[in-house]
Amino acid sequence: MKWSSLTKKQQQMAIATVVLAVTQIILMAHFLGLTKPAEARGGAAKKELIDLEQKLDDARLILKREEMIRRDLAQSIEKLETLTVYAPTLSDRYAWAYEYVSRCATQSRVELDSLEEVLYEGGDKKNSDEQPYEINVSTRCGYNGLVELLWRLEKGNPLLRVKEVTISALPDQNLSHQVRIVIQWPASVKIEKGGK
Repeated sequence: MKWSSLTKKQQQMAIATVVLAVTQIILMAHFLGLTKPAEARGGAAKKELIDLEQKLDDARLILKREEMIRRDLAQSIEKLETLTVYAPTLSDRYAWAYEYVSRCATQSRVELDSLEEVLYEGGDKKNSDEQPYEINVSTRCGYNGLVELLWRLEKGNPLLRVKEVTISALPDQNLSHQVRIVIQWPASVKIEKGGK
């Protein structure tokens, strides 16, 4: 159909129809919010919703981690509690250490000369409870006896640490040496259980 073959009234009707159609499209776009800026169309609300969802996911992840940390803490406390039998108690540390070292020496066939507590500077009892507990062991033994004694001391007590070993030759004995061993235990094995 040609534009020139239409009557003037038909041409006006066609123009009016096109104008109305364009107007309807513009109005529909306006009411649907397509002509508004992104913030006015709910873009800020969408962004805020996405941010809140991300924060919720982060919080859920933190809560899962907290549960894992609490479970790991409970397991660590159980392991630590099983180790308390290897630490001397504050009330009778020397007697406990003497008994343990004597038993290891007897099993190693090593005779002890002496066992002495290491006292810290000032002799302050309160301050010494915070320091590792140390014992000086003095004995005369051969190399094999010393190796077995050290092995038994460390094998039988996972908290014990051999801090120092000093070996001096004895002029009148070729197979025996004067040995000084410094052993220590942690100051204390205090267990604090975390609560909810």
